[in-house]
Amino acid sequence: MRKNKFVLILTLVAFCVISLASLKDVSTSPFSTAIEKLYASGIVEVEDGLFNPSDTLSRAEAAEWIVKTFKLSTIHPMIIEEEVQKKFVYTDPLGVIDEGFVVPSAKDTVGIDGEEYIEGLIKVRAVEVVDGMYRPYEAITGVEFGQAIAKVVFGVDEEIDYGAKLAGLVYAPAELLSLKRPLRREEAAQILSNFVDSPDFQVITILATADIHGHIEPYTPSGAKYPIGAMEKMAYYVNTERAMQPNLLLLDVGDAPYNTNVANLFEGEPVIKIMNMMGYDAMAIGNHDFDFPFNVMERNSKLASFPFLSANTLFMEKSVEFLKEYVIKEIGGLKVAIVGLTDDSSAWYTHPRNVAGITFEEQYTAAQRVLDEVAPQADLVIALAHLHTGNRILPAKVSGYDLIFEGGRDVVAFPEKINGSWVISSGKHGELISKTNLNIFNGEVIGINFAHVFMSQNLPQDEAVVEVVNGYVAQLDEKMDTVIGRTEVDLDGERGTVRLKESNLANAIADSLREMTGTDFAIQNGGGVRASIPKGDITIKDVYTVLPFDNLVVAVEITGKQIWDVLEHGISTYPAAAGQFLQVSNLEYTFDGSKPPYSRLISVTSNGVPLDMEKTYTLTANDFLTGGGDKFVMFLETKKIIVTKSFLRDAFAEYVIRHGTIAPQFEGRITIINPAN
Repeated sequence: MRKNKFVLILTLVAFCVISLASLKDVSTSPFSTAIEKLYASGIVEVEDGLFNPSDTLSRAEAAEWIVKTFKLSTIHPMIIEEEVQKKFVYTDPLGVIDEGFVVPSAKDTVGIDGEEYIEGLIKVRAVEVVDGMYRPYEAITGVEFGQAIAKVVFGVDEEIDYGAKLAGLVYAPAELLSLKRPLRREEAAQILSNFVDSPDFQVITILATADIHGHIEPYTPSGAKYPIGAMEKMAYYVNTERAMQPNLLLLDVGDAPYNTNVANLFEGEPVIKIMNMMGYDAMAIGNHDFDFPFNVMERNSKLASFPFLSANTLFMEKSVEFLKEYVIKEIGGLKVAIVGLTDDSSAWYTHPRNVAGITFEEQYTAAQRVLDEVAPQADLVIALAHLHTGNRILPAKVSGYDLIFEGGRDVVAFPEKINGSWVISSGKHGELISKTNLNIFNGEVIGINFAHVFMSQNLPQDEAVVEVVNGYVAQLDEKMDTVIGRTEVDLDGERGTVRLKESNLANAIADSLREMTGTDFAIQNGGGVRASIPKGDITIKDVYTVLPFDNLVVAVEITGKQIWDVLEHGISTYPAAAGQFLQVSNLEYTFDGSKPPYSRLISVTSNGVPLDMEKTYTLTANDFLTGGGDKFVMFLETKKIIVTKSFLRDAFAEYVIRHGTIAPQFEGRITIINPAN
């Protein structure tokens, strides 16, 4: 056995000697040690053993060397026929990931060697693209090279003097960084070598996802031509990152397991199993994690190989055994505390039966309490904050979190530093993974760089995850492909419609509720309608996609004044695309979008006749609303007269089957004076 080890050692030594010796032209370079160091680390590649130390460094080569040195991602853009504008962010929750996010960043890098490194450097905004050009074959100057490195090391989201900051590091030879002439390859090697295998400098990578909402398969967002996302692509990307970066954390900010057909049919199991395969380190609890009963969350927590985190979720006023407030992970020699925070209004946004006995400690109070506990134990403190708009309020109220990964906002934004904390978005629906590199010098974070890495369809997939997904989808498809009817028109269930104005699809859904129960009126909250149906056949799968929540059909007795109050509350958040916006059946209402909340409603009629405020009517809704969900507390004062065992999707499916062919129109059920758009 010892002989075999000795042979192995000799072989490795011989390999290293041969590898270094294969650089035939560096022995006379004053920077030969640096060149050999980069070559041995795989940062520099050569042909025919020639490094060409005196040649100038091209901008393409500079990108490759910097990306490899600082463990940035390689990005392979999609090539499409049509010309589209390059995009990087959207700050509107109604925004979608279309092809503009995944096409090349520069016109002159398409298809060239090293394109993926150039895209990676552009993605962290370390270099600028001017007039759509990167100029890959031009020589880079010492100043330009230093500026790019400084932006990678210190980040671009704070106003700093990059030259002075980089010169302040003992690693950076000031005379080389100040060169305004083209930089030689040997000089570039000398600059970068100081960051390679250094005892003082290291990179820690945090990959984060948010609001996956059960999207294990690719999907095509509204307005896009190409699909995006899929957990098999996420898994491939994560595995690729881990291969080059051992100092890595993989985190989720909540709302992962449910809300697509396949995820709901198996109560979140597919998502949790795939997250196990991907090696997640922790997951926060979001409001949609309560879309199934609490025992389902507990079962999924036991299935998971990573902790579920929520510092402020209580059951019967006590902490929950299967939920941890925080976890501390050691990575790169640093102790990193990861705290989970759940929106303390979550009980309002799910079915009451799912949160029976559950209460929430006020979110900012919990954030401060746990921070006080973990800060003395950790070098870094991270919040996985599924607080919706509260994510950006958190650092103003609670100072001391180094990084706040936000969930529930559904935006793709660049990081922003608020009161000393970095607030970082991680998208939605598995469309992307956010990558944050923390650059550590002598145990302190000296800067971050950041990229949204989109799961475009040219990205390879992890075959083991594909097999798992296909297994679940096959079981789903057996049930879901049955055709139950047809629509002669496109049925609009887009978020920007159902939450802001009249929707012909939501009209049909509301009508189906009224037909099922025979009540005077019916309402449907826009947040419960999750997709559109194109003209043509309607399948069971379509119905489940549109109405994924297990909400029961309920009818109540309600006065005209209470109906007025219900509708007034529904429009109180306009023009924000809130789920409480109401679609109606056998009602018409008009409101003024410019008026203050709760003074917007102008009229409520039925077939043109104003409602009698004193009269008692019958109205059908879902038990989410009648239980006070979305803060419709006025329903708690009404009398339930019908409580069915049918879900909303059952009512709509029966409606489609009964009518055979439908063609709902926009009928003027909702009129907006002074609309926002």
